[in-house]
Amino acid sequence: MEIKDKVVVITGATSGLGQAAAIDFSKAGARVFIVGRDAERANETLRQARASGGEAEVILGDVSTRAGVKVLAAAILAKTPRIDVLVNNAGGTFKTFGKTTDGLEISFALNTLAAFLLEKELHGALRAAHGRIVNVATGFLNGVSVDVSELTAPKKYSGFRQYARSKLASVMMTVEQAERFQSDGITVNALHPGIIMGTRFGGGQPKIAQLIGGPIMRAMGLACTLDEAVRRFRLAAFDEAIPSGAYVVKGKAAALPRQAKDGAVRAQVMALLEKSAGA
Repeated sequence: MEIKDKVVVITGATSGLGQAAAIDFSKAGARVFIVGRDAERANETLRQARASGGEAEVILGDVSTRAGVKVLAAAILAKTPRIDVLVNNAGGTFKTFGKTTDGLEISFALNTLAAFLLEKELHGALRAAHGRIVNVATGFLNGVSVDVSELTAPKKYSGFRQYARSKLASVMMTVEQAERFQSDGITVNALHPGIIMGTRFGGGQPKIAQLIGGPIMRAMGLACTLDEAVRRFRLAAFDEAIPSGAYVVKGKAAALPRQAKDGAVRAQVMALLEKSAGA
């Protein structure tokens, strides 16, 4: 895997796995753009990347809104005309229903639409490099299904279920992008990196869930260390053997979640994304 001199953009790169990947990629010789909202955490990531001998820059931005994505993309394009890898890592879960300033349900806006919007803004730079897009997803996706009307207006809100639906929609988006971008030489995959209990996501669970759930998930092969998750990030971002449109689990292309195989539903998701993007 060739990493040296690659230009990499990582959103949500100021903590946890995104931060660890940014430091690792820069140490391996990539030029990394560290994207996040928090200047203090972003600069700490930058400090660690440079301390390891890496080349990195901070670009602050908020990908949860359409305007925020446009401002962020403009700042990135002012720094580089080509992007070898775009890692859409920013995401989150929300206990209660909420909307962005665009009036969109926040889980969908942050976990799915943000990646769609940022790619659209950076498409020319990705095309120039015959680049790769990594959309960070999750596991357990056969246990949920997407009703497109409920992605933006769920009838009954559950933070975890809405998170899972938005990530399943991201996998569907990935499959569609892979087909649509083939002629531009852009490859796309969706990555389930595993559950890392020490990160903000895993560490944000109740203590009892961490104490009981962590060992169980490790025994089942669902949880992994931060180092292993970073290795999986490397493979998803740089391994040319992974086919475009893949759902990457444990560093390898795995079977798509069942509903992600449904072309009709994928088309509905893409239509919703285009509509939500204001296109």
